[in-house]
Amino acid sequence: MTEESFEIVIIGAGRLATHLGLAFFRKGLKVAQVYNRTADKGQKLAKKLGASFINDLSEVTLSADLYFLAVSDSVLEDLSSRLRLRDKLVVHSSGTMGMEILTPISSNIGVFYPVQTFSHNKRINFRKVPVCIEGNTKFSVEQLEILAGKITDSVHYLNSDKRRILHLGAVFASNFTNFLYAVTEELLLAHDIPLTFLESLILKTAMNVRQGKLITSQTGPAVRGDDKVLDKHRMMLADHPEYLAIYNLISDNIIKHKLLHGKL
Repeated sequence: MTEESFEIVIIGAGRLATHLGLAFFRKGLKVAQVYNRTADKGQKLAKKLGASFINDLSEVTLSADLYFLAVSDSVLEDLSSRLRLRDKLVVHSSGTMGMEILTPISSNIGVFYPVQTFSHNKRINFRKVPVCIEGNTKFSVEQLEILAGKITDSVHYLNSDKRRILHLGAVFASNFTNFLYAVTEELLLAHDIPLTFLESLILKTAMNVRQGKLITSQTGPAVRGDDKVLDKHRMMLADHPEYLAIYNLISDNIIKHKLLHGKL
């Protein structure tokens, strides 16, 4: 792979496709085409990357070196039944789908999975983002190692089974946590309390990740067995039964963990 000759086709124009496409583009890699079913989004991304836009799979060029399927799992299954790229290197970025779903498309397949959440209009520093790769041939793995190394300092080979576990962990650590932040914000703003009051606490909690053994850092009324505080909180959530259910579920699991292991 050389920056001068390596060409990429991106299938999709969502957040992941946009962030990765721009990361490749900034490193001098050529994005030849962007395919997307929705013309507006696809054309916008193609323009940013200096690429051609297509919305017909029959127009996908066969002269590119890598075909990146940055689409949802359901769309990935559909593409696998319709796209044929011979021996070209084809990868997906799903956290849960196995590499083998790409077998009908090409004899050289792989996975390029950045461990990050992507938001609109928020640039990502990919140098600090772990990228997990997988390939079915030595060629696939070598090419993906080189490609990943162009945008990040953290490249790891991870098979599909371990990637699924990692993705599950990401849902707990990021998706669920963000929802709890959103719940917190709603409860606070209802009483004119800005979420920024908790910013230091949130950052301190996140920093515990670097120390490891997170369960030993658990604090709060559940781990202390403070039933009076727990009951007060439950009363305060009486008008929010859906949030009360979350509060009870998590508190109960903290208590059960302590009973089983004797400590947290």
